[in-house]
Amino acid sequence: MTSIDKSITAAEIREIFQNRHDSFESEDGRKVLISHFGTFSQDLVSSLSSNTEELLISSGDKRMVVKRLFSILIEGLQNIRLHGETDYSGRQLGYLIVARGKKDYRVIMANIINPDDQDKVEKYLEDINHYSAAELKETYLSVLTNEFLSQKGGAGLGFITTRMKSGNPLRHSFYALKNDKMLFTFDVQVDRAL
Repeated sequence: MTSIDKSITAAEIREIFQNRHDSFESEDGRKVLISHFGTFSQDLVSSLSSNTEELLISSGDKRMVVKRLFSILIEGLQNIRLHGETDYSGRQLGYLIVARGKKDYRVIMANIINPDDQDKVEKYLEDINHYSAAELKETYLSVLTNEFLSQKGGAGLGFITTRMKSGNPLRHSFYALKNDKMLFTFDVQVDRAL
């Protein structure tokens, strides 16, 4: 009988998180405002959201920038909670990094996904990244009115909403983890001058 090392997935994700966090800290003029690695309870999502909103308001950015970033943050954190897969210990691991630069904010979120979903997610994100503003709105309304919404949420509406609110393409990466797991990372840029 083969024993599965249940700590491998957590250690792998922590290393990816730490590398990403460190790369932001070393970028000229960028500061990490909030970061978290681990599980995301509803209470933690609420706390992270309100703390981030307070930091954004105190930074003096335009109200529209704060609203957009806050909306993207809530959407992403709920996505981690609703759609994140669990590791072998039953933990729904993920991470969040919010960083401020001179011209933009970056929000990076990650969660475990089923490797079978990689192609579907990648194609969907590539498609909406190439849509014009009108095509995004049309797709959003079409999905909202015509598509079946899954029990966990809505047929990709979060990605469309995030793309619309950020005004920038959505970056993403996939990392193969040991024990047949995969980490999906999602990187959103919100310009500070809207």
